[in-house]
Amino acid sequence: MRIHKTDFRLWTRRDFVRTGLAAAGAAAVGARAHWGMSPAFAATDAASDLDVLARRVRGRLLRESSPGYDEARRVWNLAYDRRPLAMVRATDVDDVRRCMEFARKHTVPIAIRGGGHSDAGYGVADGALQIDLGMFNHVTVDRDRRVASVGGGTRIRDLLRASLAAGLYTPMGGCGSVGVAGLTLAGGDTSGRGLYGTACDNLIGAQLVTADGEVRELGPDRNEDLYWAIRGGGGNFGVVTRLDFRLHPVVPLHSAAFQIGWQGIAGALRAFGELIRDTPDEARAGFYLDPEAGASVECGYRGDATAAAAYIDKWTAAFRPAQARLSTSTPNPEGEVWGTTSVAVDGAFIEDLSGGVVDVLARAATEGRGIGQMLLGLSNGVAARIPMTATAYPLRGTGLSSLFDAEWRKPEARARAERWVAETGAALRPWARRAYVNYLPPSAPERIREIYGVNYPRLARIKARYDPANLFRENQNIRPEAGRER
Repeated sequence: MRIHKTDFRLWTRRDFVRTGLAAAGAAAVGARAHWGMSPAFAATDAASDLDVLARRVRGRLLRESSPGYDEARRVWNLAYDRRPLAMVRATDVDDVRRCMEFARKHTVPIAIRGGGHSDAGYGVADGALQIDLGMFNHVTVDRDRRVASVGGGTRIRDLLRASLAAGLYTPMGGCGSVGVAGLTLAGGDTSGRGLYGTACDNLIGAQLVTADGEVRELGPDRNEDLYWAIRGGGGNFGVVTRLDFRLHPVVPLHSAAFQIGWQGIAGALRAFGELIRDTPDEARAGFYLDPEAGASVECGYRGDATAAAAYIDKWTAAFRPAQARLSTSTPNPEGEVWGTTSVAVDGAFIEDLSGGVVDVLARAATEGRGIGQMLLGLSNGVAARIPMTATAYPLRGTGLSSLFDAEWRKPEARARAERWVAETGAALRPWARRAYVNYLPPSAPERIREIYGVNYPRLARIKARYDPANLFRENQNIRPEAGRER
């Protein structure tokens, strides 16, 4: 059973398929960097050059014949069983740069493993050189400046433990073992985005190793093109070795959950759609489908208890006679543990719950009974008001960032799970061209272009400038395209 947990107790993966955190993505922490590193690989044979690389990196290099290779290549989503050429457990920026030198010479694709939780299995790839950033897990918190800096391999739980100890918080996903970088670079759908924006909206700086081996500082006035691109463009532009986040004061979350079950799902969806038409920034909301228990609805309000009670009262009236389960909480660093599983996924950003889209969702819920899970998570407030082209992240405007998934334990159940997910995603496409890229299966170039929409041409030009050979292609890939970058 796949378990997610957001920052309040009632929202679990089975009770709550919710919060997008999938991560893998681009990551790792910056230590030291020596500029002008000279080429070191004279051999023409990649296997021979792996021997050279193994001697030059401080971290451990594994290849197919190495003890521990099979365990090291395993990722959270067991649906993906891939065999990389080699894996380097990098210990510093120089290790990352030496890996890039090898990849450039042999035109070997790079797979970047941060948390290893990518729904699409992108922490590992056939024939690739995997850079494992698990050693890059430092966290520093500047309480006075309200800034946290983390290594690219840092997990959510480590960031939140450190920031909460200082009485501060930055929006993150709900599974503590997910990688911070993989979440953030895809945009970072989080439960706090109404009040604080997404994870990428709170990213105020980063360090990036690009395909040419250069170590670049990113921020509002440093390498602005790359800073724009990594806030939603995923791991397409290099290996992120440090991320700097804006922090906020911790406020309590008051929440209510309503169990709907299997009867009246369409009516519950319409009521939910009406309630989210006008929501304050402090609000959060989600509609969920559990394969055994059926539908449930949850709402929350961050901050003042009196204002929260008035907000929750509206939901209680709308979903009567369902009994409201009430709770008050603050962020939980550990969240829930996601045990490894095999799962098919797809995503959709639904702008409005009305008309045909409700019929599609209700029908999918019935057809998926026993296997299918849904999360429809409200994106509103601060995240919704940021202009579409301000960052690469394409999910602006109020809507529901939605995940559809189905797990299997036995091989014979795989076909049904994958079919339900694929058919649900296809049926929603007329209402949902955009989607959160961390909710997608490995997707065709046309789908990625569609999702990024107006931002795609600029992303493709930046890609062409910094990764013309597309070494960073083991991801939801943005292909390099010629054209002047503005």
